[in-house]
Amino acid sequence: MKISLFYYSGAGNTKFIAKKISSNLKKLKHEVSLIKISSSSIINIQVSDMYIIGFPIYDLTSPQLVDDLIYNIEDSNKPISFFCTKAFASANSIKEVSELSSKKNLYTVAQMELYMPATDALIFFAKKDSFSEKIIKFFYSRNIDKKIDKFTSKIFKNKTNKIQQKWYVYLSFLIPQKTKDDFHAQYTKYIPQFYSQTDICIECMKCVKECPRDNIRFDEQIKFELNCDMCLHCVHHCPTQSIQIGDFTQNNVRYKKVDLNQN
Repeated sequence: MKISLFYYSGAGNTKFIAKKISSNLKKLKHEVSLIKISSSSIINIQVSDMYIIGFPIYDLTSPQLVDDLIYNIEDSNKPISFFCTKAFASANSIKEVSELSSKKNLYTVAQMELYMPATDALIFFAKKDSFSEKIIKFFYSRNIDKKIDKFTSKIFKNKTNKIQQKWYVYLSFLIPQKTKDDFHAQYTKYIPQFYSQTDICIECMKCVKECPRDNIRFDEQIKFELNCDMCLHCVHHCPTQSIQIGDFTQNNVRYKKVDLNQN
């Protein structure tokens, strides 16, 4: 079976899970295309027998590029599955992308949600080898390989998987709209504050090439636009730690490698 496995990943959690799923599928003799979601990769999508999409939860929803990807799938009556990584709550994100897929005549056959370390909390609040770093890195789903095995077996049963609304979403009326708006504003206020320290930047162009939004460019030095999802890939994976966000991230933890104790 020809399978397109798309993943959106910032620091690396979702990519880590996507590679495990891909490995499982290849062991089952399926042909898997592992594709990082970006502005360019969601154009002219190849037709496949099955689609799998993975993404992290940002601001209690999926990244906009995931929705754009689904809109751009020019195929119908094919199975699609979703998985997400989250630090806390996923709200109705998978239900929402599943409903969007149904409008494209794609039917959801499997879903999976996994807790993973909060990479935004690490970069903003944790110093290297601090207690905060240990606590943040402690919170993730256990038995990940077993959960992935269950997920990959379920996608081949070819039965529509109806996704229920999360119970806590019904209580959203308890949170004032102003609180929600303030939370979103807090989340996005960092976007204009990205910069690269020119004295230690080696101009490797890694941030420019790997930004999913093509938001970073080089014009005598690294420059940032405002079309940012706050995926934080550039900050976590800069080889010299030259990329900073205001005065919030100096000397804080970079999450360059997913290393989970699965014992």
